[in-house]
Amino acid sequence: MRREDLVTHDAQIARVHEIMAVYESMGIAVQYSLRGVPLHDLIATQDAIEREKYPLVLQHVRDGDLNVPIIVEEHFIDDAEVRYVLDGHCRTRAMIELGHSRIEAYVLFSPAGTFNSNFIAVARKYGNIRVKDLKMV
Repeated sequence: MRREDLVTHDAQIARVHEIMAVYESMGIAVQYSLRGVPLHDLIATQDAIEREKYPLVLQHVRDGDLNVPIIVEEHFIDDAEVRYVLDGHCRTRAMIELGHSRIEAYVLFSPAGTFNSNFIAVARKYGNIRVKDLKMV
């Protein structure tokens, strides 16, 4: 895997707009903001970190040349903020390993507080595992 294979800022914001368009087609009003979010409570929407990709991501994050915000979906469940990583599991894990406590994210949210999301179902299927606890495969 090469640096060119990793996400860019333009590709990431395009992905945010693609996700929002899907919700809009479902009649769900979703907005986004760019902000820092705590790393250690982020819920994964995949079941593992890619072992082949991770060392490259870790090195680029360490060097400061992969500072592309991750994509997170924010919900209010039982009066608590719950955030799910939609894109950026490897970057999130690298930031945790490097001792950071926060990461920049495009945070998708609904003014209503929560909304129907397949990502919640996927996370639940995998056991609502935090990114910091994902296995490497």
